[in-house]
Amino acid sequence: MLEGLLKEIKADVEEMNLLAESCLSEEELKLYREVILKAEGDLLVKLSEIIDHVYDIYEVFNFDVTFLSNIPEELQRELERLNAVSSINSKLELLMAILEEILLAERESERLKAIITPFRVYREVLEQGISFNRKLEELSFQKAS
Repeated sequence: MLEGLLKEIKADVEEMNLLAESCLSEEELKLYREVILKAEGDLLVKLSEIIDHVYDIYEVFNFDVTFLSNIPEELQRELERLNAVSSINSKLELLMAILEEILLAERESERLKAIITPFRVYREVLEQGISFNRKLEELSFQKAS
């Protein structure tokens, strides 16, 4: 999901740039450029970091499952120690905060709001991902109990 989001944001930024240049006033364009700097800087950088973090967790998990597969109680403790779902959700919530900051620009004009619509979609995707992870975590704890 996160890798798809990264690719989609990059592609959408290019499209939004074209729309902004042709549709926005100078004042709106200035604000739009600030939004895009935040998206390309903070959002894309943090998203890349989170993808790396998820892969790191996966590598540790994969090793632990292989190494501890014959000792189920140790595997369960290791899974709890990794706390992967909460860790990932906390990272996704950081992305949500960046998106919320970006979406503050919607208040400035309807044209700007229309152009940065993809950021609302990204926020919704992240909300769904966080919600899914919470449900997964609840199910995991129910099974463990």
